Amino acid sequence: MVKGFHIELTNICTLKCAGCARTQFIDMFSKNWVNHSLNISDLMNFLDIDLTNLEILLCGHYGDPIYHPDFHNILSQLKSRGARTKIITNGSYKNHDWWDKTVSLLDSQDTVQFSVDGLPKNFTTYRVNADWESIEIGMKVVGESICNSQWSYIPFNYNENNIEEARELCKRLGIKQFIVKKSDRWDKYTDHLKPNNNEIGQRYHNQQQWKKTTTISGIDPECSRGRDHFITADGHYTPCCYSADFRFYYQTPFGKNKQKYSIKDNTISSVLEDNTTIDFYNSLENYKVCQFNCPKLENN
Repeated sequence: MVKGFHIELTNICTLKCAGCARTQFIDMFSKNWVNHSLNISDLMNFLDIDLTNLEILLCGHYGDPIYHPDFHNILSQLKSRGARTKIITNGSYKNHDWWDKTVSLLDSQDTVQFSVDGLPKNFTTYRVNADWESIEIGMKVVGESICNSQWSYIPFNYNENNIEEARELCKRLGIKQFIVKKSDRWDKYTDHLKPNNNEIGQRYHNQQQWKKTTTISGIDPECSRGRDHFITADGHYTPCCYSADFRFYYQTPFGKNKQKYSIKDNTISSVLEDNTTIDFYNSLENYKVCQFNCPKLENN
């Protein structure tokens, strides 16, 4: 079942967010890091199905999509095949002309979401190396365009009392929707930023229980909805971005047999017809990546 894709166009990013897999990988294995950006021809050939009205999420697990060297070409080709796109970005270091070109390729079915956690005076506490001046340019251009626009805001201890002020700034910049997104990424890298006002995602508590007992009451796998088929920046298929994370990747068939899932040598149709892929989807509860990242929550 294919209802959408999550595509990591590139693992390049200008930021060093403490909770990001990229930051943590480089911290642990700096000599092994290699920058990758998807080959456009490989990507388009891999997507051998009708993309009409399918949502393509352009969001990094390791990188930020806007730093792909041929971003506009990819966006144009996806739109020419009828896809709806959602771009999730911090938005730093792109100028007015770049954003003008971006919104010219989008329509009312597309969305640009800016991930900015705080106000101009403090958001770089987490979004290290981000640049407010260029983000503001992007927000204004996107806000004036026909596409949907969102500001995503994660509460931390340094910004949890600035939410309403940020919401007002969001309105002034023309961004249509302000989203407060409770994080569940709390570990030794981010615990010092944990908010005080219970602004923590429920999944975090389930994950802590799993770490202690490795038991779960069940899973609610996001991949079962058919929207999260993930393509890595180095051109490989996995069922979701969680299964592509370096902490789990090589515990799955997709990491163990990486070349078997290269988008250069396959199509999405052939991958989903593969017996190993089918077996994985039929036994999700047996995999640690699914137990940890998709626990069944109380309200599910």
